[in-house]
Amino acid sequence: MAAVYKRVNAVVSHLPGVRDSVYNEAQDIAGRARGLLAQHRVSGNSSVEIARQSPDAVVSLVDPGGNAMAIEYGRGEYERDDGVRVGAMSGLYILHRAAGLR
Repeated sequence: MAAVYKRVNAVVSHLPGVRDSVYNEAQDIAGRARGLLAQHRVSGNSSVEIARQSPDAVVSLVDPGGNAMAIEYGRGEYERDDGVRVGAMSGLYILHRAAGLR
């Protein structure tokens, strides 16, 4: 009969080779995401960033204008405060595609 140890994940995830492998994969995902973002970028300061948070690594789509969610997932049509109507936009799914999730 197999035994399952409660802390095995905590032990294995902190091994040096595992941490390095996770970070290397995150770098690959970030590189693909940067390429995908570059294909669609017309203006703005959106970027793809990577942060190492041992034992994990986080790849993020960052936009100083607060549009990262709309870039990734899209948005519905809306009217600005000045009355200008802004059309709906489909999401680009930059991070999803870079990670092979879409």
